[in-house]
Amino acid sequence: MRSLFIKIVLLILFCLITIAESYSQKKKSINFIGLNPSVTVEPFYEKGEFDINVFPIVYQKTISQRVDIRIISIVNYGIRKSTSSFSHIGFQTAFPHFIIKKTDKLIPSKGFFVAPGFGITRNLMEKHTNFGLWIEPGYNLLFDDKYSLSFSIQFGATHFWYDSGTTKWGNHFGIKIIFGKWF
Repeated sequence: MRSLFIKIVLLILFCLITIAESYSQKKKSINFIGLNPSVTVEPFYEKGEFDINVFPIVYQKTISQRVDIRIISIVNYGIRKSTSSFSHIGFQTAFPHFIIKKTDKLIPSKGFFVAPGFGITRNLMEKHTNFGLWIEPGYNLLFDDKYSLSFSIQFGATHFWYDSGTTKWGNHFGIKIIFGKWF
């Protein structure tokens, strides 16, 4: 199951990057590299247990004067009462749709946005795969025309596939704070 999950994650990442790259070869675009420090707490964790993303890299690329594609890596280290170790591995992607259209695609994205998004992770500790879907309203602040600080909230649902064969849906809520630089 783990090797199938890794193959699916790599295939989806490859497809998303290929689409973004092929589009940018037709028309120039601007890129963003940043960090998304995050902590995850699931309802089924015991009190005081949480995950920290130890590799929170963000890549964002403009694909039009209103829409970007954003990919965030997830490599969580789980802090548990019994044994701490790496917990989740996967990614999130979203398509921020900015309310105000840019005059030029080469200008960094800023302002209010709404982003549909999804994520896929493998929980190595609790032995399940997660697929989340959400809508993410937010605001992207731009400093000195190249540095950015983004705030957003994710509302949606997550589907859990346990190795035991059990599946269930749960609520998804996330707070995003992303900072970095446009190139």
